[in-house]
Amino acid sequence: MSGLDKNMLLVIECLAKNRIQDAKKAAIACCANDTTKKNQRQINYCKNLLNIGSLELTTLPANLQGLIHIQDVSDFPENRYYVGTVQRQLYDKIYAGTQVAYRLADYAISYRNGSLIYGLPGTGKTEFAKYVAYKLQIPYIYLNFSNLIESYLGKTAKNLQTVFQYCQNVPCVLMLDEIDCISLERGHDTGADGELGRTTISLMQCLDTLAAGQVVIAATNRSDRLDKALLRRFRNKVEFTPYGPDEELQMIQKFIKDIDALELDTDLQNYAKGNHSQAETVDYLTEKLGSLLLQDILEAEKKRANQ
Repeated sequence: MSGLDKNMLLVIECLAKNRIQDAKKAAIACCANDTTKKNQRQINYCKNLLNIGSLELTTLPANLQGLIHIQDVSDFPENRYYVGTVQRQLYDKIYAGTQVAYRLADYAISYRNGSLIYGLPGTGKTEFAKYVAYKLQIPYIYLNFSNLIESYLGKTAKNLQTVFQYCQNVPCVLMLDEIDCISLERGHDTGADGELGRTTISLMQCLDTLAAGQVVIAATNRSDRLDKALLRRFRNKVEFTPYGPDEELQMIQKFIKDIDALELDTDLQNYAKGNHSQAETVDYLTEKLGSLLLQDILEAEKKRANQ
């Protein structure tokens, strides 16, 4: 085996000095050095990740700014994020779907890796999508249909196509939030209803063009409103509900294990027996932690004042 070339050495140096963006640029240069056909698919995959992984909102094309948001989830707090049974099963299906998609791509067969999550607000739909992107180590791209329609009524279908074209050949998790905003019954061809119907058709067409490595996760609080033809585009359809007492307690235990300032006292044990959404539980734990920290700050200030 030959020695490291200058780009390989630069990658190692940049990583050692925690210069992540410079390391990515050097890694892209390394990809260009490999001309063997056997590695081509993996090289292209990695190059796409390296390129989009460096993007920030300010570097988005002008026609996409305000439509989508690219978020770096590399610092996702996995140590205190509890994955419930339903969430674990769905993640396993999504991960398996990515592997199947790559295998089928060898035969020029497309495979849609789309999941629809529905359920009450606060049950962790958006946070789960970030977790998936973090575990798969691919970019997280967020699109909120409510904002899209309110701001761009009259050209939402075209803008939606622009978003998918931008993401078309890039492995990513594309989060479609509040998808029920567009999925009213079709059949009207005028006014706002006609616009929403055209947007629904456009979304279905876009979902049919997903490439290997792309994961779409749609979220809604109103699955009963969704167009049946659109529903068929999602391979997985899963309801997220508030955790029961056992999983609620496990969620609290994992959170406080990562935060040494909290202890599993009687209040927390009793709280776990109640009926709370995941978001409400996180808010409760945050408030409890904030109160403890505030008390420590006040006591420290009081001591300094008495010195």
